[in-house]
This record gives sequence, C-alpha cells and structure tokens, in this order.
Amino acid sequence: MAKDYKKKTIDRAIFMAEYTKFMIENPRYNAAAVPQVMYLLEKMQNDARITDLRWIAYMFATLAWETTSPSTITYQKKNKKGVMVTLKQKKWLFTMAPVEEVGHGKGRKYHDPVKVKRMPNGTAQITERDGDQFLVQANGKFTAKAKKAVMGSQDGMKAHKLYEQDDGDEQAYFGRGYVQLTWWSNYAAGGVSIGRGLDLLFDPELVKQPEVAYALMSHGMITGSGFANGRRLEHYFTDKKTDYKAARAMVNGSDCADKIAELAESFEAILLKASEQKVSTQ
Repeated sequence: MAKDYKKKTIDRAIFMAEYTKFMIENPRYNAAAVPQVMYLLEKMQNDARITDLRWIAYMFATLAWETTSPSTITYQKKNKKGVMVTLKQKKWLFTMAPVEEVGHGKGRKYHDPVKVKRMPNGTAQITERDGDQFLVQANGKFTAKAKKAVMGSQDGMKAHKLYEQDDGDEQAYFGRGYVQLTWWSNYAAGGVSIGRGLDLLFDPELVKQPEVAYALMSHGMITGSGFANGRRLEHYFTDKKTDYKAARAMVNGSDCADKIAELAESFEAILLKASEQKVSTQ
C-alpha cells in the first residue's frame, strides 16, 4: 500500500516517544534539545504552507544537521578514590536551535564587520572595510555607490579611511540561524522576504531568534527564494517521487546529502507513525 504523506494532525506524545527511541542511539542526541524539537513540530504543524509530511521530515533532518554544534555535557563518575565527581565534556550534538557559524566565517570575504547607516528615508548605507559603499533600498535590493565597488573585503585587511570615518553602526554578517544566513545583502533580502523590512540588516542578531530563524528557513525551502536558489521542496517530493538526497541542493549542493537523507527517512517514519488515523473499535 502506498504511503499517505498528506499532512495530518501529529500526535505529540507518539512523536516524542518515537523521536526519543530513534535518537537515543545516535551519538549526537541531545536531550536538552527536546523543547526546541517540540517547538519546531508545532511551527510546522501549524504552517498552512506545508502540506506534505516529507517536507517536515526533510526540514527536521536539515535542522538537525545544520545546528550540530559543540555542546558541553555534564555527567557524574567515580574517581580513582571511589568518590563521585561531576565532570564536563564537549561533544558535537544536535541543538535544534539557531546557531552561529563556527569561526564566524574567518578567512571569508564576509568575515569582517561592515558599517551600516540608517538613512532618514528608510534606506541604508553600507560601508565595507575596503571603503566600498552600497545603498540598500527598503525592498532589500542594493546598488553600489561607485562603479568598481565589489561586495566583500579581504579578511583582516587594514580599514580604509572611508570606513574609519563612517558614523554607521558596526555589524557582522557571519552565519546565523537554522540554515545559516551570511553576507549583509542576504540579511537585507531575507528580512524583506519574511515581512521584517530591513530589521535583520540593522540587527543581525535577530536571526538567532527561533521565530525569525524558522521564518527564513521555511520561506526559502517552500518558495525557493534566498539560499535555496530557486529550488523548492515540491521539486523533490511528488506523488511519484521522494528524493531526500537531491533535496540537499536547496541548502548546500550535495554536501553530506546521504547522511541527511538517512535522517530524513527516520523522521518520515516517526511522523507517519505519529499521524496514523485512529480506527474506532465501537
């Protein structure tokens, strides 16, 4: 019998039991992430744009992979004298929460901060460390103030005189969120795409808020905008096709596509079990 992937009401208790059963064997399982998992389940369940359980499965798999971060775990163990002591250990775990890019993009041309000046007409001026300047419109689109201006500057370079004299606020646009947002231009466009105007450009830390991070991730995967480069969930999941591996192209080419696909298949099984229709015995 063909599987029914149409989104239905998901039983939270069954989902949690199946999720724990599956994850407890995974070395990256993080019990502290359970509240974030349930928050995300509710967001996806209530998102009217999501119509297919496979979309939820793939979003969960992507979240797990992209938010894997060094985490400190605390445990107890007897020492050589037989005394119980508390120890701490760092492990790479699924956080299921918005994270920052490790190293903040060090070595990349978006690593150094830029200066952002809020203009009276609601637009913004960007001054990069190399002195190149750009004007950002309220719709998130931008233009260079000089013909030869190129977005991005060599990491660690000496600041240009224009940068030093600029009275804008200094902001950094390294990766943040569930599906990490980088470059000031993407923060500007991303904010507009989710109805926040230039908020994310003026305050990039907003991307670490779960509500904002979810809006960016879901909007991109559902519409193909921003990081997804025109690729949408509906391209990979149809009545005749389920392609968790190729779906990785929405976020990062084919990087770790096999491992993420395995995670997605496990989440699919969990979601199907948690959304099975109850058959009346009366």
